[in-house]
Amino acid sequence: MIKSGDILISTPDVLGDYYFNRSIIMLTEVNADEVVGFIINKELEYTLSDLEDKVKNKGIKVFSGGPVNQDNLYFIHKHPELINNSIKFYNNLYWGGDFKECISLINNMKINNSSIKFFTGYTGWTYNQLIEEINSGSWVVSKNKTSDLFAKYTAKMWGENMKKMQGNFKIWSNAPDDPQKN
Repeated sequence: MIKSGDILISTPDVLGDYYFNRSIIMLTEVNADEVVGFIINKELEYTLSDLEDKVKNKGIKVFSGGPVNQDNLYFIHKHPELINNSIKFYNNLYWGGDFKECISLINNMKINNSSIKFFTGYTGWTYNQLIEEINSGSWVVSKNKTSDLFAKYTAKMWGENMKKMQGNFKIWSNAPDDPQKN
């Protein structure tokens, strides 16, 4: 039903959930026991250089990847030939690898926001837990569009996905974050 590289789009059923409200999650690991992914559309107000003093490039964005292990930095990229120990999870997408090597590549301007994305924390479920949430209508599973991962403007990504869906989802595409403030 789900596999690495799939996208989860939260439905209006999760309104009010701090982390998953209006979230789009890219799954990086799916096995019989667990599922791991990263929220790709919730940019934080600080950059990688705010978190890692060795980073010279002040423009590398950081996203809230999810509620698990928020004290750690994770990254998804398209550079296995440059970043050792990367883990392939879908077509030409990889996660993790040698962090020091990655920082050096950023400082030497060989990698930028168009091919790497950093996250504080990640999302995680048991496999059965996520399947139950999908079956109950909390998530819609979509096929991966790599361009979504490295999109420049992520704030409207959830609404744009709602517009593409059938039925009652379209009405939510322009709704404010808190419908009670409408």
